[in-house]
Amino acid sequence: MIGPVFILDMSSLIRKLLKIHRILGLVLAVNFLILGLTGVVLVWRHELAPVQAVEQRTSFISEKSSLSKIENFISTKYEGKKVLSIFKGDDGDINARVTEPGIEKFKGATRLKFDMAGNAIDKEFVKSQTSNKVIDFILKLHRELLLGGKGKILIGLMGLFFLIALISGALISNKFYRNIRNMNSRILLGRFHKIIGVKTCAWLLIVTFTGTILAFNSTLIGLFLRDNVRAQQENARVIENATYVSVLDIYDELKEKLPHLEYDFISFPDNEFSVPNHFVILMENEEHHHEIAYVDAITGSLIRTVSLPWYLELLILSEPLHFGDYGGVILKVIWSILGLVISFIPISGIYIFLFRKRLLSSTSKMYDGSTLNDVNISLNEIVLPSAFIFIIFIVSSDYNWPLSGLFLIYLGISWKDILSFTLRLKDKVVRKEVS
Repeated sequence: MIGPVFILDMSSLIRKLLKIHRILGLVLAVNFLILGLTGVVLVWRHELAPVQAVEQRTSFISEKSSLSKIENFISTKYEGKKVLSIFKGDDGDINARVTEPGIEKFKGATRLKFDMAGNAIDKEFVKSQTSNKVIDFILKLHRELLLGGKGKILIGLMGLFFLIALISGALISNKFYRNIRNMNSRILLGRFHKIIGVKTCAWLLIVTFTGTILAFNSTLIGLFLRDNVRAQQENARVIENATYVSVLDIYDELKEKLPHLEYDFISFPDNEFSVPNHFVILMENEEHHHEIAYVDAITGSLIRTVSLPWYLELLILSEPLHFGDYGGVILKVIWSILGLVISFIPISGIYIFLFRKRLLSSTSKMYDGSTLNDVNISLNEIVLPSAFIFIIFIVSSDYNWPLSGLFLIYLGISWKDILSFTLRLKDKVVRKEVS
């Protein structure tokens, strides 16, 4: 008879947490697996498909030249149309939105795409970039489950439930699979499930939290921008049939007054994200600090700037923390290893649940449990990995490599027991097959 796997007199709270963890884990298991595996690929996205081959060939061309070509293209090909915005995309390109005169909404606008040199990208060129196409597909699957903007919201909501599943799992982990001498397949999988969950808990919490806010960041920034713009719209002086300066004049003004910032999003006058007779530009610097600039569209003069609130700046800073691309190759290797390891968590959870009755009835003397030291959630398991992750993020890039190397060594020492047990288990299986 199998000995008790967990304490029989669990409190009501533990039982409820177990139920929450089990339900959320099963519901989110497939998505958890998809996000983990696609995330591993995206850690190396710049190496696998350098951001737009066109951008690499034309990186010497200035932003002003790029904007000039885009403006000329739109005025020629879309004469008489109203330009809503020009902005930098997530895939190393530049996007524009044009619509009919008199329309203020972005919904339904024509979407145009350009490379960083300002050349229009046609569909045939995009199709010819096989590596970029694959990475773009994986990015869209990871970011929005191929569902567009609604998919990002869905990913964000799933991220919130992931956090609940992780926290509930951490709270109940110390009650399970303790002091086991003999294990069957179910208990072995459960123990691995627990130990991997404990060892990756800090990393999972950081990656899940940053992924969740990344899913909402464009929505929240858009809402802030819209609310801020609306406050300006109420006090704006409307001049009918005014003649506006060129976007190049706006660029020159911003370069003169705000040389430390680059444009990220340019909203043209008279739409839902701008003020009458004003350009509204979202600017950023290399440290990802953002400001909103208001420029008079008639005179081309900078009127005022507004900094994003700290919580929105925090949202924007979450991207490097999520993808682990701020600490060099070693940190990317760590992110990849952890991303692959956590794929065992949903797989083992599903397997244990689906075959629980069969595995419960199997013999309990298949594996020696004493050779796999138990691991419980503790402050050290949370604080030490988190400290490495945030210190590497904060310090100068000159120290990223050695700190990432120390982080990798720490993980090797921390995981030595489970690695040793896995190797012994593999040798045992091989010897059994040979005999």
